[in-house]
This record gives sequence, C-alpha cells and structure tokens, in this order.
Amino acid sequence: MWHDQLFGKPPLHGGVVAWHQDYSYWNRTTPMKHLTVHIALDDQTDDPDNGCLRFIPGSHRWHRDGNPLPITDDTFGNMDSIQAVLTAEETAAFKNVPGRMKKGEASFHHPLTVHGSFSNRTASARRACVVNYIADGVRSQSEDVLLAGTDPVPKGSKLGGRFFPVVYDPAWSS
Repeated sequence: MWHDQLFGKPPLHGGVVAWHQDYSYWNRTTPMKHLTVHIALDDQTDDPDNGCLRFIPGSHRWHRDGNPLPITDDTFGNMDSIQAVLTAEETAAFKNVPGRMKKGEASFHHPLTVHGSFSNRTASARRACVVNYIADGVRSQSEDVLLAGTDPVPKGSKLGGRFFPVVYDPAWSS
C-alpha cells in the first residue's frame, strides 16, 4: 500500500481539489504501478453544488515523454491551473464527468487520470476515504523520504515493511 487519506468537505464549505494526476506527486517510485480507490462516505451526486469527485475521460493517456503532467498548484486551490500545461488536443478533450457514488460505493482510477472536485455548497457533508495501492515490486527512485513521516527507502530498493505493507500476496491463498 502506498498511503491512505480522508477527505472532508463540510456542509456549505469544503474547498476545491484542483485538477491533477496522482502520479505527478508519486513519481519518486518506479514503475508506475499505482491504483487509487476512492470510497464514498457520503453520497456523491452530479449536483454541481455537491463537490463530488470528477474525472476527465481518456486523460490516463496524457503524459509528457512518459512522465505525468507537471504539478500546477501545490495548494490544490486553483481549478484552472492545469490549463497552462495542456496541449490544444487535451484542452479540447477536457470534459469532466461526475463520479456519482452512493455512500459505501467506490471508484478506481489510473494514476494518470486527471480528476478533481469543486467545493461543497450543499447542506450535507461530502466525505471520502482514499486508499492508494502499489503493486509488489515498486521501487524507490529517491534517497529522500517518499512520504512525510516515513523512513527513507534507499533508491532502487523495493517498497515494503511497516510504512508500505503488502496488502495481498497470492501465496497467502495457497
């Protein structure tokens, strides 16, 4: 497992999460064998005021010489910042679709899928749990700490141990 996190958008508040590709923030690992699972803790509707997760179909194919799109807003606050790095073709294809989910449902997306969410302007909370998985064999590409609060993993070493645990091993089913 790479990491997990909780997202909370309180009623009539909750900021935006600007359009991004997850792997733009995870490229300290190789190969790119990551998967994001987004679990709705509240209903996420296509009501534009709900602040649900939204996706750009086909964007998992958008890269720059095999690398993810550059990070355009470290604060995640500017929904339009990604436009500065898109090609004309990507801009033309930039049509977001809502990730409608009932409480307890989940979506899975590729680490290059462009996604984001607008603020929650409804009277109900919009919360989610996100778990980011990595395949067995993913290695560090850095001598630096990969995630805040974890021990460094030497460059070239396989991720594992207490901070990056194996969640499933086929040998366990034998």
